[in-house]
Amino acid sequence: MLLARFTDQETVGRFSLMLAIATPFFVFAQLGLRTVSLTLNPDVRFGSYARTQTAAVSIAIAVVAATTAIGNPGLLAGMVFVALLKTADVFSDFLSGPLQRRHRSRTILVASIVYAVAASAAAAITLTFSGDLVPTILVVAVASLLAMYLFLFLPASRVARSETSAPVRPALRIEIRRILAAGVPLGLTTAILSLISTFPQYIVTASHGADETARFAVILYVYALADLVTGTISQAWIPTAQYQLSHGEGNKTLVLAVRNAAKWTLVYIPIVVIGLIATAQLFPLIFKGDYTLSFAEAVPLGLAILALPLAHFTAIAVAIENYYAHSLILAIFSAGVAILGCIALIPSLGLTGAFIALFASVVTRALIAAGILLWFLRTPVKGGDS
Repeated sequence: MLLARFTDQETVGRFSLMLAIATPFFVFAQLGLRTVSLTLNPDVRFGSYARTQTAAVSIAIAVVAATTAIGNPGLLAGMVFVALLKTADVFSDFLSGPLQRRHRSRTILVASIVYAVAASAAAAITLTFSGDLVPTILVVAVASLLAMYLFLFLPASRVARSETSAPVRPALRIEIRRILAAGVPLGLTTAILSLISTFPQYIVTASHGADETARFAVILYVYALADLVTGTISQAWIPTAQYQLSHGEGNKTLVLAVRNAAKWTLVYIPIVVIGLIATAQLFPLIFKGDYTLSFAEAVPLGLAILALPLAHFTAIAVAIENYYAHSLILAIFSAGVAILGCIALIPSLGLTGAFIALFASVVTRALIAAGILLWFLRTPVKGGDS
């Protein structure tokens, strides 16, 4: 947002494309450890999660650096700094899981505020003095890593060390194997799902240029904010759903998921309408007239946001049942719908086509998650595929 306000569309488009290239690698490196740490039963040690996350992120950094050095050496410095920025994001997401499981939600809230303020302030100061993209990314990455370490990693490790009454745990390699068995499918799932937001940028850049890529990336933050909020709400529902599951009401998981989704969809309707009107009115004023939102673009974007509660709650229900591997089905089909939709619609319809494809992919994800739950919950045998 700061880049859009203080630089040109070409710079925003370049940064968006760099993020689009790096994001799938780091989304996979997350291994869905926030969800795993909240749903894996029985739980494993914090140190096992931390070692697994560190190894995965290190591999992602190496892969991004190597592919950039081979494919486009001129972007190497910027891509390495983007990799550091994504590393902070990955660890922040992971660490919120163990803290939430240990009822430290206030710590997560404080850390999130500090993280956001530190990154935004670092970006604003660097842009003011340099006006250059690459040093801005570096400074934001350093500020983000420092905030993550001080306000999330240290509290999470302290809480883990204080659990002196924990039962005897199996060997470290066994715990890591269990984490990977659950995390690799979730990581692949999330990485494939990330193509829903990153792949349109490739097609928009190829067919309409970097300026439209910048406009798409800025407008997409409206969807990204709704996606983040909905994901957090659905994550907060996990303890309630697990209680139902542990008391022999697991066959009601889908019903509970749909009921919660319906409630939040109704809450979202006025918020989405007001938010899209505000976006259409304010974005041209805030971002120097370059970032407009038409009615034809706003309608499928709004529908995609309204479909998010059903997609998130049903997907979380699949994870609660420990059907981690089956989450891949959700990702493959919904990303496939998005990719095919983008290829078919963006060249002729532009961003309207991109948002139509986005809406179709969200609905597909929700329907397939519901189908998975209906299929597996017909029988009383439980235990998932972790």
